[in-house]
Amino acid sequence: MLEKKYTLGKGIDAWGRERALTVTFIITEDCNLRCKYCYIVHKRSNSKMEFDTAKQAVDCLLTSMEKRKSEPVIIEFIGGEPLIEVELIDRVCDYFKIRAYELGHDWYWNYRFSITTNGVNYGDASVQNFIKKNLNKLSITMTVDGTKEKHDMQRVFPNGDGSYNIISSNFDLYLSQFAKATKVTFASPDLHLLKDSIVHLWEIGFTDISANVIFEDGWSEGDDVIYEEQLKSLADYVLENELFDKYKCTLFDDTLGSYQVEPDLAMTSCGAGKMLAIGTDGTMYPCNRYAPYSLNKKEPIKFGDVKNGIDMEKVRPFMLATFSNQSDQECLNCEVAVGCGFCQGLCYDESELGTNFYRTKYICKMHKARVRANDYYFSRLYNRYKIARSMVREQKRLYFLLADDFVDYCSYHNISEKNKIMDDRQILEGLEYARRNFFVPYFVHSKSEFSFTNKPVYGKYLITHILPANFIEESSDLECLPVFDKDNIDSVVCGNQKMGNCMLNVMCNDIRNLSVYVKKVFAVLNTSPYRINLNIQEIDKNFDENEYIAQLAIIKDLIGYYFDKGIICEVSLITDLPHLLEHANCKAGDRSFVYAPDGNIYPCSAFYSLGTDGIPSHSLKDASLYNNSSHLFKSKNHPLCANCDAYQCMNCIYINKKYTNEVNVSPSFQCRKSNIERGITQQLQTERGTIDAMAMHDYLDPINEYFNKAHHHNELGYYSYKK
Repeated sequence: MLEKKYTLGKGIDAWGRERALTVTFIITEDCNLRCKYCYIVHKRSNSKMEFDTAKQAVDCLLTSMEKRKSEPVIIEFIGGEPLIEVELIDRVCDYFKIRAYELGHDWYWNYRFSITTNGVNYGDASVQNFIKKNLNKLSITMTVDGTKEKHDMQRVFPNGDGSYNIISSNFDLYLSQFAKATKVTFASPDLHLLKDSIVHLWEIGFTDISANVIFEDGWSEGDDVIYEEQLKSLADYVLENELFDKYKCTLFDDTLGSYQVEPDLAMTSCGAGKMLAIGTDGTMYPCNRYAPYSLNKKEPIKFGDVKNGIDMEKVRPFMLATFSNQSDQECLNCEVAVGCGFCQGLCYDESELGTNFYRTKYICKMHKARVRANDYYFSRLYNRYKIARSMVREQKRLYFLLADDFVDYCSYHNISEKNKIMDDRQILEGLEYARRNFFVPYFVHSKSEFSFTNKPVYGKYLITHILPANFIEESSDLECLPVFDKDNIDSVVCGNQKMGNCMLNVMCNDIRNLSVYVKKVFAVLNTSPYRINLNIQEIDKNFDENEYIAQLAIIKDLIGYYFDKGIICEVSLITDLPHLLEHANCKAGDRSFVYAPDGNIYPCSAFYSLGTDGIPSHSLKDASLYNNSSHLFKSKNHPLCANCDAYQCMNCIYINKKYTNEVNVSPSFQCRKSNIERGITQQLQTERGTIDAMAMHDYLDPINEYFNKAHHHNELGYYSYKK
């Protein structure tokens, strides 16, 4: 039986995506509709492109842009409504094909014509003749907003009449000629019709739906709640009817909702400035949103014209327009920033200074509602059909300590004998808090017994259960991360339960047996790749570095042995580093928190079990956590970490606080331990012939590098350290 996959949550394929240059011809500023949410606010019936202007534009594209051309090109025709000038479009297309052929230009075969239409005159003979003539090189998208009620609420004729009945007569013809796709826009008045509209479009034959909400300032209080509930209702309908592998709708997206990292920050929300729009008079713009008919408050940004070509100095700022340069700190630090889009043209129009380095936030709440609804959909998809979300990136974590005697899952060794247990009400309140605040829930079970009941309500959430490996058979219906230690390592049998990813806890006073334990765990695992998330617990200044080096060297060789047999084995403290771009510690107090049986939230489990040590707890009702000191928990504000590339380091804030009195300063023995691991990773890379292997360091304690960079060796006072 073929493994089921989902299409609802995947993107919609488009010809030339990310490779093609898109050139937009604003063929007319007139339209036969007056859609209420349309951003083209200055339609003009007397403004259309002359054929001579279009010819000049084509010649400019095919000659002056030769040195900076992309491989394929998309020639897009828009309005207004472009098909009211279909005869002109036909002539422009013919001219492009002939001139590209005459010039021997690659684009004479590597092109597409693209049109988005409201469908009113789609069935006209002139339109159909144009389609037949260009069918294999033409893409047309007909915009249908959903049910008749929804469509006619927004997409109306100048006299106010709805257009659904007119365009619906063309549905069958359109669906027989082009991809079964449409584009939908939602605004505040019609949000309550979202679910019914998407379902209606699927039922009448549109399988791929590009949908979005307006970017403009048109939202009312509570719209985000309606939006989220409509999307969740749509998700329920899809899952109940097993439609997840039959349709697409871009409101569901498996890449959505996580922190942005460096590669993300180097991009931006759309292609403005990298594409080109040509106005009816031959003026060139970054896109049609910068043309006069789209702007309310600012003057248009012009790139040039068809006679004189492009002014590259005007293009220059758009090449530098990235998320990192256009976003303020709120957006840059947003935990669900990935997938939050904005229109650069609208942002320019709304900016105070008339700049492109600004972004509006009108859809902030709407984006967050969409992220929550997507989490709901993908959680239910997995829990019901065991189909996992394929794009999973870093998100905040909330660890639910189900009992005081919770199993160890980090550097802290729990010896608590208190007997509080989290009840059902607390669990559900915590789960709602987690979804509302974009945490991924982890249930940390008791180390002494397994008494968990997987209730149906938990199916709305994607929960990872951390539990002793000896309870693996009792938890066969759960998504588990089993934990091994010296007490259960010889008694665990997987049976029919798949096990590939696990934790291994080893006390620092038992470090001499580390390689033996790793070898035993690898022998138990049965699902490749084998992965051990290794926790070395209770380290202190007496940590045996030489023994640790010897044990890691044995494990390094064991990893190589399995690799030569075709089995991928990972041990987090050795194999993770080459794949990390930044510090990947537990991020306690920053992106990781603990929800304890007393109903409060702590930065990590140690501060719950042993006392807060001056760091307060918070209730679920608190709007935010550690407002006045949150920066101290972030890796970028850990002075030593800024000078260190041992990104696999756990950098335990409890150990930091215990030994240095600061959560953001690591004691020397923790730093040295992590750089020992880095050295073993470097050896593994060298032995395996990795081309870009890391350079060796001549120190283990990064404070050495800190002093080197700070140039104040003479100001050390009495502080001494060893490399």
